[in-house]
Amino acid sequence: MELTLTQFMEQHGAVLFAQAETQFPPVLRSAEIQSRGRTPLGVQALAASAMLRALQDGRAGFLVAEMSTGKTKMALDTVMNFDPKGRYLVLCPPHLVEKWKREAEMEGFGAVILDSPASVRSLPHLATPLVAILSREKAKLGPGWEPGLIWRRKFVKTKYGTEYFQVPTCPRCGQVVKDKEGMPLEKDAAARKKHKCQCGEPIWNQKAPARVALADYLKRYLPKGFFKALILDEAHEYKAGESAQGIVAGVLADWTGRVLALTGTLFGGYASNLFHLFWRFLPGFREEYDRNEVSRFVAEYGLLERVETTPLDEDGRVSRRKSSSVTTKERPGLSPLLLPKLLPHTAFVRLREVVEALPPYSEKVRITQLEGEHRDRVVRFYHELSEAMREALRNGSKKLLGAYLQGALNGPDASFADLEVFDPESKRLVASLSAMPAEYQHPKEHELIRLVQQERAKGRRVLVYVQNTDKINQVARLEGLLKAEGIQAKGLYSTTVNPSERERWLDKQLQGGVEVVIAHPRLVQTGLDLIGFPTLVFYQTEYSVYTLRQAARRSWRIGQKHPVQVVFLAYEETLQTPALKLIATKTKSSLALEGELVEGGLTAMSEEDPTLLLAGALAGTIRLDWDGQESLGVEEGAPALVSVPEVGVREITLLELPTLKEERWVKVGKKKVLVPAGQPVLFS
Repeated sequence: MELTLTQFMEQHGAVLFAQAETQFPPVLRSAEIQSRGRTPLGVQALAASAMLRALQDGRAGFLVAEMSTGKTKMALDTVMNFDPKGRYLVLCPPHLVEKWKREAEMEGFGAVILDSPASVRSLPHLATPLVAILSREKAKLGPGWEPGLIWRRKFVKTKYGTEYFQVPTCPRCGQVVKDKEGMPLEKDAAARKKHKCQCGEPIWNQKAPARVALADYLKRYLPKGFFKALILDEAHEYKAGESAQGIVAGVLADWTGRVLALTGTLFGGYASNLFHLFWRFLPGFREEYDRNEVSRFVAEYGLLERVETTPLDEDGRVSRRKSSSVTTKERPGLSPLLLPKLLPHTAFVRLREVVEALPPYSEKVRITQLEGEHRDRVVRFYHELSEAMREALRNGSKKLLGAYLQGALNGPDASFADLEVFDPESKRLVASLSAMPAEYQHPKEHELIRLVQQERAKGRRVLVYVQNTDKINQVARLEGLLKAEGIQAKGLYSTTVNPSERERWLDKQLQGGVEVVIAHPRLVQTGLDLIGFPTLVFYQTEYSVYTLRQAARRSWRIGQKHPVQVVFLAYEETLQTPALKLIATKTKSSLALEGELVEGGLTAMSEEDPTLLLAGALAGTIRLDWDGQESLGVEEGAPALVSVPEVGVREITLLELPTLKEERWVKVGKKKVLVPAGQPVLFS
């Protein structure tokens, strides 16, 4: 009889736990701290005691605590017991500085927000214990930089005629500057981080200094050891190797000597997500790995896929004229062998371990169908995108995936605006989707209105998450539709409400009687208590595991008295449905590192990165089945990407994904890939 990991642990978990406890006795069995402020709830005192031991015995502690478990409270209790008269530096997102100041004062600390050199100079004169709160934006501000590439024209013959492309060249040697994949570096990639040419020449220029980086000013003005420890809030946001905020966090951690890293989502699916966090903050990690040894770390603790491609002749036989090519890339996954490095410095806290009296929490997906002329236009748009993607891939370019993919995911929702997708290099129009008449409301809009009216009748407010807020403004569109139905709706924009003002803005809307707030999930994913909105609707899905997990739990928090419902809306015949299943698989798996054992364990992650898989589907590697016929490009008997639609709206549970009963060969282009038994069926 086959058992899933969840079933196995239900049957044998108690015995395994007893054996593990015998072999590895717990360092702590009871709390060892005293709290000056609010009384700790549940395991808060025990987790703070564990972090206290981590700071005393080593350089760092990782507090991986689910949203609303009270990470701020546990961190402040930890450092108060580490040195009751010490000074501590907090590095946090800009919209959380006021919250940190408020909570530090509630726990018996003096608190100051560092926003200028003058505020830094005042620190030695302030009473202790003291918490100094620094926005990560203020910390890293300094002289800016800009790309120093020279862009030249390159002419290429295509089926559309002779076209030219802008290629980046080095100002010193003149050769084309390429990325890690050997493709010409794109403008947006050149602007995101500093690059060097193959000849060693830096291809960026420094702008004239106009701002003061307070992290640098702290180090110049104050002696090393002035702060007893750095408290790093939302630590997962410092995972990027070359990001300015990640580098600043690492520098401040070295300067203070100790770091307490707080996060609700430590693991995003790939082993490489952890490397730079460990290198900057984990004791002893630098003795094993150099700063640039991400690949070795992934090879030892992650998953790598080695793909050998053998060209075929037109008759399907192996070509003798062309040699095989081998590529290696990282796959989602993590080896359990990494846990011994992490566990001595880490405490995992779940919400149910802090408070037991929370109301029910549920996640559902409502699948809606396209209809009529709107459906026909979307079908044509998808076919145009598919042809353009094939052409790009035949030319060896993967840099077009992003623009095409966003069009495929968001196009069906944009019935109110013309949508055009351009080749980012040649600027040629490759696909277009014309707007429907202004009065037309597509089925997903009808479904949202119906859902809001149902919740309104129950006295429940709704928070609606969207992705498009700029040229195709879903916020304004939905706000107008809901107001037309007599529903008080308000849109939240990053450009109109500063991060530090969002908490007060939301309170003002609640007092004014607002029933629906519409926003991008990244605007409210951290630090905000949205108890007043027990229903959350992802009108358009967020594809970052970090952002989705945090945004979905904004309402299920201490103090919530109503059942919390999270609803995801998607169209049946588009990439929206398989995209939801992909992110669901990845989200389930990311919980495993935090002690939530799900089917598949630590190494059973999503089949592939959502961007590449969905783009492959769009390009024709996996074909969309618009008419219910056999899915082209997939071997007979394999699951089609899109099933024959049912009548009406159907609702499914997000996290229940079927798995293959037996291994199956799937044809991808001219190759066949063996999909093992037990693998999640990502496209039904």
